Amino acid sequence: KQWYQRRVRVDDGVIPEDYFSFDSILAEQQKIACVFKKSMFGLGFLDPSNQNENLVSGSKMELPLWMASHLAKMDFVACELPKPYQETSRNILLADSSVVDLFKQVMYFYETGTKLLKVPHPECPHVSVSLVKTFVGRFKKIMDSSQNCRNQDLSEMCQKLDVDEKRLFEINRLSVELLDKWERRESNIIVPSTLVQHSRKRKRDQVF
Repeated sequence: KQWYQRRVRVDDGVIPEDYFSFDSILAEQQKIACVFKKSMFGLGFLDPSNQNENLVSGSKMELPLWMASHLAKMDFVACELPKPYQETSRNILLADSSVVDLFKQVMYFYETGTKLLKVPHPECPHVSVSLVKTFVGRFKKIMDSSQNCRNQDLSEMCQKLDVDEKRLFEINRLSVELLDKWERRESNIIVPSTLVQHSRKRKRDQVF
């Protein structure tokens, strides 16, 4: 049963850079609809609705991306693309990606999509192009919003952004905030150390 454990094999004996990344682990939990090409003996427990000990050829079930990817590479299963990456969804993103709620569709839209490219599927090249165009199409709006978000509800502004876009938004927002402080010379104000303040207070108390 070792083959179905997460990341059982590391290509070329090299641990991937994101091996211990929580974001990477969560991104690979995206469920993928799969059809088993071969009967899998002793693995009936993977399907809660299956009453048999084995998984017969033609069985359909949803598997996490990390498992589906390994099984597809070994030609044990045929995978379907998740709905947010299918042609219909890609056409919507191509028409106007800025209005799409990526977070609601896939929390780690870009990272999950990138990992999905490793799954043998004829539409993967189109998914790759769609990921790039989607990011490019939403980038300007994210930058503009993060630079002009003072006294606004940030949760509402970031509601439709996926995890990576939210981080990009916050990084740019903080950069603008630090630049404003620098221009107002607020960043150059020297504040006495709290230790020095307490020391002076003790000295005054001793005098009086």
